[in-house]
Amino acid sequence: MIQIKNLQYKINGKVILEDIFLELADGEFVAVIGPNGAGKSTLIKLILGLLELQTGSILIDGIEHYNWLKNNTIGYLPQYEEFDNSFPATALDIVLMGLAGQLPLGARFKRKHKQLAKDALQQTGVAHLEQELIGKLSGGELQRVFLARALVTNSKYLILDEPEASLDRPSVESFFSLLKELNNEGKTIITISHDLTTLSKYCSFLVCLNRRLHCHNQTELIDADVIHKTFGDSLRIIEKDY
Repeated sequence: MIQIKNLQYKINGKVILEDIFLELADGEFVAVIGPNGAGKSTLIKLILGLLELQTGSILIDGIEHYNWLKNNTIGYLPQYEEFDNSFPATALDIVLMGLAGQLPLGARFKRKHKQLAKDALQQTGVAHLEQELIGKLSGGELQRVFLARALVTNSKYLILDEPEASLDRPSVESFFSLLKELNNEGKTIITISHDLTTLSKYCSFLVCLNRRLHCHNQTELIDADVIHKTFGDSLRIIEKDY
């Protein structure tokens, strides 16, 4: 369980988040929505310990999150992964990077690490690509490799920042279907997304955020009024031709 109490955060005096009280139960598939600049990425970076708390508290499994993170990991898939297509790394190499923090300085990956990486690739359905160079992978394949890297430590928590951003419609559906399978197997998943159609289909819990929380509830209980309060005048309905 992740518990957030009285969270506030400012950057250069500007309020990014304020009065955030939120409790996310184990086993939820949580979607965080809101307009650009609403504080969504800031919220998850605070949970991950990538930003220092200013006001408030975050507890993970009842433990202050900095202390929890000293002995545990959270699988994380960041928003954009920039890399050199000519870099000679295979899919297996990329997943192994998720285990780098477990090695002493200068140590090499052992057979057990490679097996964990192969198992993660199997879990995301791309085991057959383990020796493929990353520059040769499609967008959907690459996203599954990055997901395998996030899963390789076997954390019960998985956080994703707009994982569908660079994918076409079939790939989005396939990717979220995979996430739902992981959720059904016990993963607690938190994802930032703008794809309300997909979220309503796969996610169980919706957090509407625009500096403050406008609503946090079961997905089916979120109505149009809450969505408009969250997005305000920035809300636009866009029909995508995939």
